Amino acid sequence: MKRLGIIILSTVLLASCSNQSANNNKEKKQEKQISTDIQISNDYYRTLLPFKESQARGLTSSNMASSYNSEAFETGLLNISKKQFSPDDYLYRDGQLLTKTEVESYLEPQYTKEEIDKMSKDERIEKNAYANFGLNPSRKGETNPEKIAENSPTYLSHILEQDFFTEKDAKSETISGMTIGLAMNSVYYYQKEEYGETYSKKLDEKEVEKKGKEMAKEILSRLRVKQSLKDIPITFAIFIQSSAESIKPGHFVSYAVSKEGSNKLGSWDSINEQYVLLPSSEASDLDKKLNNNFKQFNDQLQQYFPNFTQSIGTGYFVDNELKSMSINVPLDYYGKAEVVGVTQYIADLAMNHFRGVDDVEISIVDNDKPLALIVKEKGKSDPYIHVYGQ
Repeated sequence: MKRLGIIILSTVLLASCSNQSANNNKEKKQEKQISTDIQISNDYYRTLLPFKESQARGLTSSNMASSYNSEAFETGLLNISKKQFSPDDYLYRDGQLLTKTEVESYLEPQYTKEEIDKMSKDERIEKNAYANFGLNPSRKGETNPEKIAENSPTYLSHILEQDFFTEKDAKSETISGMTIGLAMNSVYYYQKEEYGETYSKKLDEKEVEKKGKEMAKEILSRLRVKQSLKDIPITFAIFIQSSAESIKPGHFVSYAVSKEGSNKLGSWDSINEQYVLLPSSEASDLDKKLNNNFKQFNDQLQQYFPNFTQSIGTGYFVDNELKSMSINVPLDYYGKAEVVGVTQYIADLAMNHFRGVDDVEISIVDNDKPLALIVKEKGKSDPYIHVYGQ
């Protein structure tokens, strides 16, 4: 009877799937693939429409160590994608091939047979133990948090997929290329007891990068099994997060490309990028003049605005050269006229001290409330200024 029940259930499911597939095919025929006509600049991709959110989208904020890391990871991955998929030739869409369940299962540790046997049915489902696709190190039955931190910490924190289409392939909904970002931990956090104090173990960056490369190789073998991904170029990039306490993001360390139809990754290219706080000794080592100019910028703001404390800047360096800078200026709000006056003064100061910087973005805020935005772009002599509510 049990076998008969399974056969009947399978028949029902197949019929249901067949009807659903027919409906999906009908919807696909009716759904027209188009792209946005306006492209902000050659540095940005046009987006494929209708917009489709990645199934794993919600995992980015929960899996990353901080919002600083989330933004740098996504933005930096797009920059790496441009090396392989030019915005002039390709359209962009959020990753559609890796499902939320797949990503979650990849982030688990490898389970031993003994560990799986000890799990309840619900626990196996919760931990994706049936598939057992985990890429993080097996704990081999170890339950002591300190020993786990020492011998088998969680290295891989998140996986981000970006999909690319040529105009021709977009019409037939055929993916043309893909980039996969691996966000790796630089610090492993753990508790010795539930709801107890949180401890941390700093991970060796070279070892973290090595683990990331091994995981990329394994993910590639899994992706190539999918029919739609057999013959497209796939880029992999490794991002090492900063700690959860840091107010600056982590950085990419390397990337590699698997060419069309290849089951192997090409050689890994190193990436020399970093985010540094301004002012700081680290920034001074990279660009002493910039660091001094930032100090003067703060000093002059203090003279103008007595309640001002200090602005905080972040410089983005590639190959030890400054590429962009963002500044957060905290102000107590007293009135619209005063905000306008202060914003104009800050814009003047910025042009005096940072005119040689290609890209500068200054946010003037009252706690978390934005008051004004100043943006100076590469090739532009004057900044764009916007006062919110004006």
